[in-house]
Amino acid sequence: CYTLISYSSQVGKGFMDSQPDTDLIAKCIAGEVEVYQVLVDRYSARIVNVAYMMIGDRHEAEDVAQDAFVRAYKALPKFQHKAKFSSWLYQIALNLCKDFLKSKARSIKKMDDEKLQALEKRMEGSVSQVLLEAELSEGIREVIYGLPELYREVFVLRHLQGVDYDDVAEITNVPADTVRVRAYRARELLRSSLAPIVDTYWKEMAVREKNGAKSG
Repeated sequence: CYTLISYSSQVGKGFMDSQPDTDLIAKCIAGEVEVYQVLVDRYSARIVNVAYMMIGDRHEAEDVAQDAFVRAYKALPKFQHKAKFSSWLYQIALNLCKDFLKSKARSIKKMDDEKLQALEKRMEGSVSQVLLEAELSEGIREVIYGLPELYREVFVLRHLQGVDYDDVAEITNVPADTVRVRAYRARELLRSSLAPIVDTYWKEMAVREKNGAKSG
């Protein structure tokens, strides 16, 4: 996790860990700036993961997350308590991700057949189960990253982070019905794109199990 502010009392921090976001924010605004580290610890992993799935680079994602926390801290006095702090933080992080993608002029589109075929080729041959599963995981990340940005942000928030549809709507500034449609389309795109990867994975696993049975 990130350490933006030094927290001197571990006992005090342990107590603060159980406090709701609203209480911690109030303390920060009142001058107890060290309390903000509790919020950073609480949400850092989620924000890094969202940024990673949005921009596809772990180091850049960590920088985006750091920037998101700094910006949120500076804007705490303007925070509207009618919204969840987590939703507000997600919104800041997503906006930074979009700015990053625009600055790099990256192409955000579905993974094409050539990339899928290349992935399948890398998965051919005899490899350990650990390496195979790692390859499958990487393939899934690539396919998710290949989703159009509007679908990807909804999919990441709803299905990877477990954010409620209404909260996703608040974060992305679109109606909840639109969020549901985008989530559905994202799932359909992923289903069709992942089919060759998953099929190759299970075929390889079947061969390994068959060879293992013969050797036994």
